[in-house]
Amino acid sequence: MSLYYVLLRGWVSFGDAAWWVRLLSALMGVMVVPVVYWIGKEVFSQRAGAVAALLFAVNPFHLRYAQEARSYSLFVLLVSVSFLAFFYCFKQPSRFWSICYVLSTSLALYAHFFAALAMLVQLVCLTAVPADRRRLARRQLWLLTISIASGVPLLCFVVFRDRGQLGWAPPVHWRDLYDVFRFMVGSGLKLAIAMVAVLMAAIAWAKKYRGTRWSMATWSGLVLALWLFLPVALTLLVSVWKPIYAPRFLIFCLPAAVLLVAGGIAEIRYAWIRHALVAALIVGEIGPITSYYKEPGQEDWKGAVGFLAENVQPGDIALFPNSYCELPFQYELGHARGTMPELTVIASSSLQTSTSSSGHLWMITCATTRDVGEQLGTPGYKLEIEKRFKGVLMSKLGREGPR
Repeated sequence: MSLYYVLLRGWVSFGDAAWWVRLLSALMGVMVVPVVYWIGKEVFSQRAGAVAALLFAVNPFHLRYAQEARSYSLFVLLVSVSFLAFFYCFKQPSRFWSICYVLSTSLALYAHFFAALAMLVQLVCLTAVPADRRRLARRQLWLLTISIASGVPLLCFVVFRDRGQLGWAPPVHWRDLYDVFRFMVGSGLKLAIAMVAVLMAAIAWAKKYRGTRWSMATWSGLVLALWLFLPVALTLLVSVWKPIYAPRFLIFCLPAAVLLVAGGIAEIRYAWIRHALVAALIVGEIGPITSYYKEPGQEDWKGAVGFLAENVQPGDIALFPNSYCELPFQYELGHARGTMPELTVIASSSLQTSTSSSGHLWMITCATTRDVGEQLGTPGYKLEIEKRFKGVLMSKLGREGPR
């Protein structure tokens, strides 16, 4: 997520309050909505574009990651702009859209390396371009090659600097195929409506173009379908060999899912049925959205730091088996109200150099840390207090007496 953190570094120079840090992602999340509308209008209709934009704007999966200080909303924005430019490079080829495509596609790789799957989708789609656009397909292949070349440094990092960055990813299960679509469109009635809508879009697409020659309209529908299904299938397939699956990594497929649902709903002849289905989908999102805003977040660092402030003593050490957990802790510590005794913060690899301390050891682990139970077995210390917060485990360890 290097691109996002470069942007964030400049952003926080104007302030580092939590709402301000999240605002950068939120603004990018807002910017995706008109792009989704634009794609829907070009591929299906203005009605489908409006429905897609509305459903995307209230999608809990999107809202959640558009308010985190991470790259996911930037990732979705850049991939969406890439596909929009991809369509226009065939519909209205120009230097503007060529530059827009290369920039958005190249930058998307540095927002999240899963953008490579979006590029693979576009490469596959180039093989199915209608015959009258083959010349433009060769030009587009050249633009895609430039984008791929810009990602060579990232490729080298992924290949040669793999230090277990995805070592936390769990093995895949058949249920993950269901879960990834549940995250995108919801469960229960919402999932049923979405599945029926996508099926209706597929049937309408087949009927409309049955017996006619392959055209840009038929090809555009294929692009959306591959944008949704190909990355999901490849990710789960690769994860059988090396686990790399996490639902949020596939969030760049969410615009395609919403567009296909909207395309199916827009095909319904009766307006009252269309309106009822859209209303049902929106009402169904109220519960998940309300629940999201009531929760303290994925990790309740404010509660964890508050508990530490009440119990820490001079000379204590804070130990982080996972350096990822240290970043939000340090942020919340810097914004905590009241005073706190000076606390030495170290990584697990530095524990041996700090054993001369007479204070307690605070083992702080979070949701991304694996084998928490094993990590608590620190030589020379015994567990005294354990306090769990959402996504965070605070364990106070004291020195063992002489045996």
